[in-house]
Amino acid sequence: MVFAKALVATLAIAGAVAADLPSLQIKGSKFFYPNGTQFIIRGVAYQQDSSAGGSSAPANGATFIDSLVNEANCKRDIPNLVALNTNLIRTYGVDPKGDHSACMQLLNDAGIYVIADLGNPTISINRADPQWNLDLYTFFQQVVDTMAQYPNVVGFFVGNEVTNNATTTNASAYVKAAVRDMKQYVKDKNYHTGIGYAADDASDLRDTIAQYMNCGDPSTGVDFYGYNVYEWCGQSSFAESGYNRILEFFESYSVPAFFAEYGCNTQGGAAKRVWQETGALYADNMTKVLSGGIVYEYFEEENDYGA
Repeated sequence: MVFAKALVATLAIAGAVAADLPSLQIKGSKFFYPNGTQFIIRGVAYQQDSSAGGSSAPANGATFIDSLVNEANCKRDIPNLVALNTNLIRTYGVDPKGDHSACMQLLNDAGIYVIADLGNPTISINRADPQWNLDLYTFFQQVVDTMAQYPNVVGFFVGNEVTNNATTTNASAYVKAAVRDMKQYVKDKNYHTGIGYAADDASDLRDTIAQYMNCGDPSTGVDFYGYNVYEWCGQSSFAESGYNRILEFFESYSVPAFFAEYGCNTQGGAAKRVWQETGALYADNMTKVLSGGIVYEYFEEENDYGA
C-alpha cells in the first residue's frame, strides 16, 4: 500500500532515514539524538481499525487490532513506510499479552521509531464518564512494560481527544492525573520513554488544553504534546489554514509539540489529497518550533483517510 506520490515527494525532501536507532532525548521543546542532532518526526499512523481510545465510550464487547503483532503484515507494510521516508509510526492500540518482538525488530532495522497510545477502544479514559482508576492504571502499566523494552519506542499517549468540546473539559483532569502517575511509573522503572497527550483541534479549547497539559510542576505535565490538526485542506496557505496561529502559539511551549495526526480529506477523499501541508510542516519556520507530524493514516478504511 503506497500513499499519494505528492506525499512521498514532500516527505522525501524532509531527510533520509536514520542509520541506527539510539534512544531519543528530550531537551526543552525538542527531540534530539544523543549526538545533539535534532529529531523531526516524519510519521504515519499505523493502525488497522483505527478507532482511538478516548474518542468515544468503550463499547461492550468492543475489540481492536494490535497492528504490531502480525509479522507478515509488518513485512508487507514496512517497505512502503520506508519508501515514504517514515521515521516514526503511531499505533492506537497495544495488546500487552501480544508478541511484538518481530514487528518491533523490523521497524528498528528500518530506522522507524514508535509512539503508542496506552488506551484502546476497549479501555480508555472515557470523556462521557471520566475516571482514572486502578483498572486503567494497571492496564496502562502493562502496555508500558510491554513496549518500553524496545529501544525504538519514544513514548506513549495517555489519551486521544478526550476533551473535544466545552462539555467534556472536566475529563482533562483525569488525563492529567494519568500523565502524572504514568510519568512516575516510567521514572520508577527507569524506562527511557516519555508520556504525552494527543489533543483535539476544537477552536474554543485548543490553546487552553495545551496550556493545561503543560502547566504546574513538571512532574505532572506532559513530556510532549500531540496536536491533531486538519485545518489545511487542499489548496491553501500558511495564513488561510491557521498554521501561522499554531506556529505563534507553540513558539513559547516548553516541551516538544508536533502534529499527532494531520491530512485533511474533505477535498475529495484520500485520493484527492495534494499534501501541501506536508511541505509547509517541514519548512524551516515550522521545524524551528514544531517537531514534525504524523500522517493520518496508512490503512484505507471507511473514513477514507488511507491510501
